[in-house]
Amino acid sequence: MAKPVSMYEKYFKDPKREPVLIDYVRTPIGRRKGTVGRHRGDDLVVHCYETIVNRNDFDVNIIGDSMVSCNSQIGDCALDIGRTSVLAAHLPVSIPGMSINRQCASGAQSVMSGWQAVASGIVDCVICGGIEVQNRYPIMSDANIFDKEQNKVVMIAPNKKILSNPEVAQKLKEYKTSFAGQINSAHDLGQHWMEKSGKTLEEFRLELDSLSFASHQKAIKTWDERGKEIEPIWCPKLDESGKPMLDENNEVAKDSSLSVLTERDEAPRPNTSMETLAGLRTIIGRKSKAFLTAGNSCPTSDGAAVQLWMTRELAEEYGLKIRASIVSYVVVGTDPVLQLTGPIKAMPEALKRANLTFDDMSFIEINEAFSPVIFACCYDLGLDWKDSSFNPWGGAIALGHPTGATGTRLIGSNVHQLEGSGKEFAISSMCVGLGMGAATIVKNEHPK
Repeated sequence: MAKPVSMYEKYFKDPKREPVLIDYVRTPIGRRKGTVGRHRGDDLVVHCYETIVNRNDFDVNIIGDSMVSCNSQIGDCALDIGRTSVLAAHLPVSIPGMSINRQCASGAQSVMSGWQAVASGIVDCVICGGIEVQNRYPIMSDANIFDKEQNKVVMIAPNKKILSNPEVAQKLKEYKTSFAGQINSAHDLGQHWMEKSGKTLEEFRLELDSLSFASHQKAIKTWDERGKEIEPIWCPKLDESGKPMLDENNEVAKDSSLSVLTERDEAPRPNTSMETLAGLRTIIGRKSKAFLTAGNSCPTSDGAAVQLWMTRELAEEYGLKIRASIVSYVVVGTDPVLQLTGPIKAMPEALKRANLTFDDMSFIEINEAFSPVIFACCYDLGLDWKDSSFNPWGGAIALGHPTGATGTRLIGSNVHQLEGSGKEFAISSMCVGLGMGAATIVKNEHPK
């Protein structure tokens, strides 16, 4: 292996100021009609903030900023959730906060924005992460407004000038499609790579379902390892009318009479089978050409994930264990019509900047937003989704994809995977709505 080149070594001089990861935690990921989504979104962030603070011995006054990503910044995820979470977690009011939205890469961007703030000397310590409660605020619900003239809620469409962008217009013509949502893009992308690979519709559908089945199987089998990144949370039971049962202070009770302690991700299905997946109806496209189903796509999800970063000097001063550092981070713009091809461009660029290759990566995580995305990325990048190093704990098809939190989770999971194996490098990446991609390479600070 050639000598790795980290971003910090390349652009900054003082090794004591290098940002390092101290801790990472997340909630269980909730499913539709599950327990996690009964919480306010900001309370899920507060749960993670309190966990981070309680298990690390340091002066919270050194936290210079709070950065929380969220795609649907409405309701209890609005009003700058980075700031509201600080106040609700009873952290010092001197800590400012900000909210971030880079679509599906938001969680990774909140980590990277925190890293940048520490590396540049703006702050010495950052708490950062992401949240999404999709089963309460569905994707694109932040585009909904109440129209007084129509006396109803309407959705504001994307700026129509996007369609007149010359590159967008050319791609629309090339793929003979329209500028629609991500499900449509997943279908169009799959259609393109099915033809590119020479697979028949039956062969392609079988591969997508096989990928999905493997994701659930891995998620079930690896609970003992994956569970270490989760802090269980008390979730309210529902009364006869379907309303959450709260205590006398109108708070969630840490009591089994009113609440249930949720410890595991709720979406993985231990009893799913290839026969079950094959029997699901397709959700888009003409039946003769359709392959995308609810079974080979990620479900709607709820959850939060948070990390604590500070300078290497501060970590050493407080005697805190340094868990990891970031070697490379890349975010790119890609085809906005197919939208979901981002990892194909972002991952090689992140590796190139670090003077590393896929062979140097002990673990590779590509977010399973839709199974055709994984097929396309693996096909073009020469990766094998069946390899034990690829999404080893299962991916979003099984675990869920709370969009604002997923990027934080992928980075954190890579760290846990490296620590458990004693290996040194891992990479995570995700496709992003409107045509973007992000990739992050992390380094285990204590390889064997």
